[in-house]
Amino acid sequence: IGHELGHLKCSHSLYLTLGGLATTPLRGLPLLGSQAEQLLQRWRLAAEYSCDRAALLVAQDVNVVAGAMLKLFAGTARATNTQAFIDQSKEYEKLLKDANPLVRASVNMQVRTHPLPVKRLSELDKWFNSDEYKSILQKNV
Repeated sequence: IGHELGHLKCSHSLYLTLGGLATTPLRGLPLLGSQAEQLLQRWRLAAEYSCDRAALLVAQDVNVVAGAMLKLFAGTARATNTQAFIDQSKEYEKLLKDANPLVRASVNMQVRTHPLPVKRLSELDKWFNSDEYKSILQKNV
């Protein structure tokens, strides 16, 4: 719920609609059209990361958010191994960092509506351990 409230609080549907309207006339133009689409795609993915952070601010426990994400991604309400999912996200990040640049470029060029689940959790875990996150919590105590 925290994730979806983040979309509402940040007015993502409004900005996504405006972005779509702004890029529509550009789509037929060589180079400029694809650049506009890529920019909108990057914004769309960044919006998902922002809302994952909103969920963490609500729950204030990365394990709770990771568990909810895992259940949504796996499509099950059964018990899941949240720690294994967290470990997998860290392993993915390490492997991607050490991967051939062509592999990294290929992964980054994939068109998606949402970031990869392991990437989302990896980014969320980094933010959970950041001074920025701790500072936000301290301001609201």
